[in-house]
Amino acid sequence: MSLPDDHGIDIELDPTGELRYLASSFDLESAAMADTPSSEEDKKRAPSLNLIQSYGNPLSPEEASKAVPIGSNGLIRHAIVVPDDFCVDGKLIGGLIKRDFNAEKGVIKPRRPTLPITNKDLMTSLTKVEGDGGPRYIFNGVLNGWPSLRHFELICLEKKRSLLKGRVKAPHYIMDTLGKAWTPHWSAEKEGKAGVPPNIMDTSTIYRATLRGASWTSLGWSPISPGFIFWYEAHNSQGPRVLYGSDTISKIEDDVCKEVHMISHRYAVDRESPKDKLTYHSLVFLEWENSPFGTVVEGAFLNGIGGYKGKCNWYHDKDEEVTGLYETLPPEMISPWLTKASELRCYDVEAKNLDEMKEYIETYNGGGTATKPRFLDPKYTFSHSARLTYRSRSNIAQYLVNYISRNSGYSETSNNCQTMAADLCSFLAGKKDIVPYHPINRIEYYNRSHLFLYDSSMYEGKKSDSLKGKVAR
Repeated sequence: MSLPDDHGIDIELDPTGELRYLASSFDLESAAMADTPSSEEDKKRAPSLNLIQSYGNPLSPEEASKAVPIGSNGLIRHAIVVPDDFCVDGKLIGGLIKRDFNAEKGVIKPRRPTLPITNKDLMTSLTKVEGDGGPRYIFNGVLNGWPSLRHFELICLEKKRSLLKGRVKAPHYIMDTLGKAWTPHWSAEKEGKAGVPPNIMDTSTIYRATLRGASWTSLGWSPISPGFIFWYEAHNSQGPRVLYGSDTISKIEDDVCKEVHMISHRYAVDRESPKDKLTYHSLVFLEWENSPFGTVVEGAFLNGIGGYKGKCNWYHDKDEEVTGLYETLPPEMISPWLTKASELRCYDVEAKNLDEMKEYIETYNGGGTATKPRFLDPKYTFSHSARLTYRSRSNIAQYLVNYISRNSGYSETSNNCQTMAADLCSFLAGKKDIVPYHPINRIEYYNRSHLFLYDSSMYEGKKSDSLKGKVAR
């Protein structure tokens, strides 16, 4: 569908599945991911959620150089740079997306995927770092209130073109807010190397800043624990915690996998479109030899959980203001979601076997009596003993790190939750001919089970589906 804003720009928006949940946070009246905890108790439970937009504190050149070392492989993001006086007498200037601003208060809403920032806030947060290749300009702050978005190198500035009369088509709102209506203004490669610092003279115009993170940002949530996989140990003996990346391998409480199942379902939405009726989410459910709980493993949009306030279908508290998962997420994992990249999520859940899992799903089955449905048409298409020799939780964590580090992209047809579920079931059960649930996802599918086995760090320089130097969309 297409949602027009009030300034003649069509925003392409055709969300299905998880994206529909994420996109719902753009509602003009309620922003599910834009608000910090509302009560003092919530603030105590989730201190990292209280971080607000923070600017005007540039680092020293030495600190800036360490925060973002020289390199071109970091994940790239776009931030919308708005005039300092973007709101006059309660009215936004033309060309802005209303849902990202509070016009009544004259402020930018925090934690928006477009990352809006004022001209002054951007420029007063930059540090000039001299180097052999010319000066670099390093940003320091909490960009748009996202705890993970702290340090970037400014790569370029683009000026928004004036819109012609009539409606101008723009790409998907989440993927690239204002389309391709930009002209070059300043770049590190051109003006920067020539000694011209970044500057915005036309203070009444909207600009777009291209920002590049440190090289490690394309590999994981921290430089010391690569791999976009997290494991929520909701039933850890010391209390709930989230482990992520390679640290999961050595820190997770171990057990041995005994059964593996593939489950698929549609998402329950208010009104299903034809595309919704063809969109199934697949997951893998693991049973353990000794643990009184099971584990859901699923592939999905990178940062979808951190960007959507930890609202997870596999826990009863999904609709709480601050969920148990969200209050345990480290701040470095709270980021805008990326629709062209994947993460692997592991949730320890109350259901310890398939029968109990079916009972949980039935509780929220939109085809039954659920008052707040989450699932539609659940299918249980594969069950088998886990036959892999090394199949402990730490082993599986290692396999998942290997897999996502070589296969980090996302595609609706060829690299998604269904293809990952088929790969993992085939791998753990030692079964051939395991395919994605829906026929559409089988067309381009080929088994990638071998990716679980091999150390991704030993494939540097070879063709792999990495996020190095890619724009975060």
